[in-house]
Amino acid sequence: MFMAQSRVTINHDRKNFARKHKLKNFLALAVVILACIAIYVACNADKFQGEAAHYVATKDFSQQRKNKQKNKPTFNMKQVKPVSPKSIANAFRHRRDYRAVGQIAIRDHNVLLNIYRGVGNVELNLGAGTMNQHQTMGQGNYALAGHNMDDGRTYFSPLYTAKVRGNLPNGTSIFLTDYKKVYFYKITSSQFISVYNLKLAWNNKKFKKEPVISLFTCDWTGAGRLFIRGKYTGSENYSGASKYVRSSFDF
Repeated sequence: MFMAQSRVTINHDRKNFARKHKLKNFLALAVVILACIAIYVACNADKFQGEAAHYVATKDFSQQRKNKQKNKPTFNMKQVKPVSPKSIANAFRHRRDYRAVGQIAIRDHNVLLNIYRGVGNVELNLGAGTMNQHQTMGQGNYALAGHNMDDGRTYFSPLYTAKVRGNLPNGTSIFLTDYKKVYFYKITSSQFISVYNLKLAWNNKKFKKEPVISLFTCDWTGAGRLFIRGKYTGSENYSGASKYVRSSFDF
C-alpha cells in the first residue's frame, strides 16, 4: 500500500514538473516573441507613422473642400510641432472641422495635397498650409508649408527626396487650384536654408508685378528647411484646362 501511494506521488510530481517545464518554455517563447515584435516596431516606427500620416492626408480627400471651417487659423510657425502619433490621431478626429481652400499638384514628383488656411498642427497633418493671413493664388508671394516624413510620398516628402537625389530641376511645373481656376508656376530655385529664415515667405511689394510661389518643408534633421521658389506663368479656368491638367487634381 505504501509503495502504491509512493508511485502515485512520484507520478503526480512528474506531471507537475512537466507542466511547470512547459509553462516556463511557453513564457520564455512569449518573451522572445514580444521582444522581437518590440524591436521590429521600434525599427519601423517611422514607416508606420508615415503610413498613418499618408492615410490621414488622403482620407476624405476630395470632400474636404465641402467642410465648414470651425477653427480660426493660426500663422505662427513657431508653434508648429513635428508629426507624432498623437498629432496624426488628432487630425484624423477633427478632419471635418477644417475646409480645404484648394489643392497643389506637382506631377513630376507625385505631390497632390489639399491646401488649408494657416499652419496649425491639424492643418499641416492634413496637407499643406498657407503661411500668410492674406494670400491669393496667382498674386504676390503664395507661401505654403508642408511636413516632411522622409518617405518619398507623404506631404512634401517627395520634394525633399528629389532634392537630396539631385532630381528637382528648375522648370518643374507646379499646379494650384482654388476649384475654379488653375494657376501655373515653374520652379526657379531650390535650396536648404536655416529653420529661422522665414522672411522668404513674406509678401513683399516686388511680388505684385512678378508673383511667385514659395514652398517650405523641414529637412530630416529638423535643423533646416528646404525652400523652393517658383515663378507664376499664368492661369485659366479649370473647366477650360487640358485633360492632363484637370487630371492632376482630385475633387
